[in-house]
Amino acid sequence: MSLACTFALTGCAAIVEYTDQLRSDEYRTGFVSRPSEFAGMVGFVAGVPVDIVAFPITGTVYAVSQDEDGPGVDPLSTLLFPSFFLQRASILAIGTPLDMLEYVFYRAWLEPTETDQFERDRKEGRPGDGLKDVGTRGMD
Repeated sequence: MSLACTFALTGCAAIVEYTDQLRSDEYRTGFVSRPSEFAGMVGFVAGVPVDIVAFPITGTVYAVSQDEDGPGVDPLSTLLFPSFFLQRASILAIGTPLDMLEYVFYRAWLEPTETDQFERDRKEGRPGDGLKDVGTRGMD
């Protein structure tokens, strides 16, 4: 319950980022990423009939937003919103409990990895001081 409240207060971007990390082998092991990825596919496919039924609503929303915002509105994210929602909800429903188990029994016991400034800047996606020494990296 508290996890749901936390996600409700953080906004959509945090949920999308967390579900992307649950599906990624870079951030999680196969114990979490494989079932999360499968759950996401099942959720998306289960949402297709909802997309068809909700088309009058999503089509209207797309038409109105295109009139207001111009031609830059993405039709797929608007028209397939129910599928995308069910995909993310399925990933959260399956991946979050597995992620908590993996953290308690595996990741919490690992030694922290040493990351240099270059690696931190790359993961955070910002050009920082770590990017200045790209040409001289490994020449020490």
